[in-house]
Amino acid sequence: MGTKGKFILAVMPLALLSFTLPAPAQTSTVPMGHTETIQPAAKATQAAPPYFSPDSIAKVRPIPTPPVIAVRRQGPNAEKCTKLRASGAGGWEPVTYLDNRKVARGVAVDILQEFAGQNRLEAEIDLSIPWNRGMLMLANGEIDVMAGAYFTQERDTKFLYSRPFASDDVMVFQNANHTFKVKEVGDLIHRRGARPQGGSYGDFLDDYATDYLDIIFSPTGNRILDLLINQRVDYVMLGRYDGLANIANDRIGRQIHMVEMPLVKNPVMFMFSRKSPCLELVPQLNHFITELEKTGRLMEMTKIHLPAVPQN
Repeated sequence: MGTKGKFILAVMPLALLSFTLPAPAQTSTVPMGHTETIQPAAKATQAAPPYFSPDSIAKVRPIPTPPVIAVRRQGPNAEKCTKLRASGAGGWEPVTYLDNRKVARGVAVDILQEFAGQNRLEAEIDLSIPWNRGMLMLANGEIDVMAGAYFTQERDTKFLYSRPFASDDVMVFQNANHTFKVKEVGDLIHRRGARPQGGSYGDFLDDYATDYLDIIFSPTGNRILDLLINQRVDYVMLGRYDGLANIANDRIGRQIHMVEMPLVKNPVMFMFSRKSPCLELVPQLNHFITELEKTGRLMEMTKIHLPAVPQN
């Protein structure tokens, strides 16, 4: 691992968030796998891409207002909420990750475990489930919650989001010997890029990448930065802490440069199955997150799981 330092994750109290939720539409999906093939992303042809100022791009994405919940219990284990069954990304520090012993860790794990204990529930958190499979299980009510997800309009029609408990910046990573200026997402046009297979970075960035960017989906998971080292692409698009964890774990801090201007800032929320018997507990979970923010414990819980700081 590279030289250690400190990062402060932008934990986002609800009072600081100001959103206007767009009407439900269509978008997608989920984190990465581990095969070695690289597939081109689908692209649409547009005559002239729009440019946006950094101030208009690096905004927190809109999130839903948690509704009052009336639940008709259904699904495979819908008699009563006695166990909080969760899955999530296995390598997304500080949100969710597996440690060296393959134990589920992260601020989302800590929140769910403490909340479950206060409500006399068993917390069953399995981060070894592939993301795509976990999403299908969530839709079917086989698990109750994904422990950390970005907001998209399509997901909002299928699942129920909690209050945000963290924020993640989507960043541009470059080969340290082949850098170029990036002040806005339009600066990536006419350059070859890569992003994780299947992952969503929010509606705006997903749509912009499909319409205007020459970008490939890489299923190589936490080896995606090899594409930069081998100069197969000009940049890689990753979440800030996802990228920094990869750099630290692979000891490649001198070879990779992170452009500090984020493309977007995405709230991170729990995402519940609408078939879960635990759906009625979402307002209580929201209150629990609010109290963690007010007391400063949420920041403390987050700092424990921040990846080490790679130095160039």
